[in-house]
Amino acid sequence: MANISDVIEAFILDSMGEDNEIDISRNELASFFSCAPSQINYVLQTRFTLDRGFIKESRRGGGGYIKITKISLEDDDSVAKVVLSSIGEEISIKRAGQILSRLSEERVISLKEKGLIESMISDEALKVPFAIKDKLRAQSLKSCLLYLLNEKEGNDE
Repeated sequence: MANISDVIEAFILDSMGEDNEIDISRNELASFFSCAPSQINYVLQTRFTLDRGFIKESRRGGGGYIKITKISLEDDDSVAKVVLSSIGEEISIKRAGQILSRLSEERVISLKEKGLIESMISDEALKVPFAIKDKLRAQSLKSCLLYLLNEKEGNDE
């Protein structure tokens, strides 16, 4: 049996439809699922992240609506923006893996490229003090992905 977070996530995804966008109210959703609004917040914070290809916009007033939009990764400019903004100055191995998985699922990078990058940014490969490991991982990941995106763009001409 699926847990409530999985059910809420599936409901939101199904409700998005073909336009890949939805306006929801935390309170209405919590009432619908008979759960606390904090459960809705948890799902929004963990399942609908930039790493997973979603942008959330809070709308104050009128019951606290949230607009969730699934980002299209069909053009290289969108991919580059997602890469740069979601990686930031530091990134954990877990978040890096989520980004790489999404890019691979969307066929932005191949499975081989994903594997190479994962091995390059792994804790075993980064033999530096723990305090700077996530910074070095972020720099390496950004550089590698931007190189691949520019390479693919050049091959299309």
